[in-house]
Amino acid sequence: MDLPDLWASIEADLARARSTLPDDSANHESICEYQDFLNHNELKLAWDMLEDYAKNHQVSREFWLALCDAATRMQLPRANRYKENARGTSDKF
Repeated sequence: MDLPDLWASIEADLARARSTLPDDSANHESICEYQDFLNHNELKLAWDMLEDYAKNHQVSREFWLALCDAATRMQLPRANRYKENARGTSDKF
């Protein structure tokens, strides 16, 4: 996979995770920063902001799966933690 395709896939994973969050999360500082980073193609920083939001908010299995997919594509070591969260073995970050 070439870099533009990889970046598009990661961006789609992040968008999928973001789409699982409630509408009122748009006003949360982490989600505002997520959008700013995404707009500037700072995918890892955008990913960090989604993770930051999940530290203090309950999120769905779908959120964790999408974040896991993005982490796997970015080759981040925390990908396995998100698989555990998606399976329900851990409900928080």
